Amino acid sequence: MPNKPGKILTVVMAAAFVVSMAGNAAHAAANGAETALVPAGALNIQVSSECQDGNTLFKVKNAGEAWPKPSTFAIYRISGGTARMITKRRMRLAEGQHASFKVRAKSNTTGRLGIAVLPGWYQREAKLDATASCR
Repeated sequence: MPNKPGKILTVVMAAAFVVSMAGNAAHAAANGAETALVPAGALNIQVSSECQDGNTLFKVKNAGEAWPKPSTFAIYRISGGTARMITKRRMRLAEGQHASFKVRAKSNTTGRLGIAVLPGWYQREAKLDATASCR
């Protein structure tokens, strides 16, 4: 069943990875989050990262139209210049919908994490959309 914007959905995954969907970009800006606009063809997203008590929080907003297919949100642990995927989640976002990804400090052994959004409807350059260093 698709989620409506503003409705909250919480899913707990491996590695203490919590996904919650909500629309609150003002909160991210008020807490000094780093925000980037990632224009990539049909994918139009805003990605921010912040640290909260040693935990890492990534926020992704679909700044474009509703996605035709689910995308993969992948979280990477960064160590020595190498990024290794630690978890992933497939989701489809509606227009203006947000997704938040929280990685607890105890699951972040290197202190550095990154997130990549890989659309399911076209091939996009493989790169991290945001990184965070939280300890």
